[in-house]
Amino acid sequence: MEFDEMKKIWDAQSNQALYAIDEEALHKRVLKKKERAAKIASRSELIMIRALLISFSIIMGASIFKSKYDLVPLVLAAVMLVMAFLIFMRRRKRLAWQNTFDQSILGDMEEAIANAEYQVRFSHMGKWIYVVVAVLSVAALVDTIEEWWKGALVSLFFIVGFFAAKWEHQTFYVSQKRNLEAMRDKLEDLQNEEPQTTDFDQYI
Repeated sequence: MEFDEMKKIWDAQSNQALYAIDEEALHKRVLKKKERAAKIASRSELIMIRALLISFSIIMGASIFKSKYDLVPLVLAAVMLVMAFLIFMRRRKRLAWQNTFDQSILGDMEEAIANAEYQVRFSHMGKWIYVVVAVLSVAALVDTIEEWWKGALVSLFFIVGFFAAKWEHQTFYVSQKRNLEAMRDKLEDLQNEEPQTTDFDQYI
């Protein structure tokens, strides 16, 4: 039930009846927020782990096939494998504390915020993993690229990718966390006030 529909009910029911309907609808909306935050965090982890493992396999496969073991590609492969393992461990830790919050509106909201905060930190870490991979990748190509402009194009590709990741970090993940925190503050205010309607659509 959306809040504009509940507003219509307000005209025909008492404050107490409306508050019961309002609380149930709020909890359903908060649960959706919690599930969405958890799915975003889980998807980001899995994408990063798979990308790192696939890249590791490609580098090692190429080295073995060519029987050529240069230092930079091997270091890059090792970094990717270590990062994939660290992300896997962080994922296990996140899943361990997930669903351990109070089973209430505010408890579910706090869990949504915790997942959103995790995603913000994970996205920030991902940017620097990207930088390390980009630097090592360019270093690995230095000896194989003859024309300077090809190296410049590869470098430009990584630079554009970095700023795209930075934009995504601010636009989606930081913004999501702030919206959830604002909604949490509204919920806390609602608990301290007399039953009344509150518009949460601005945080959707």
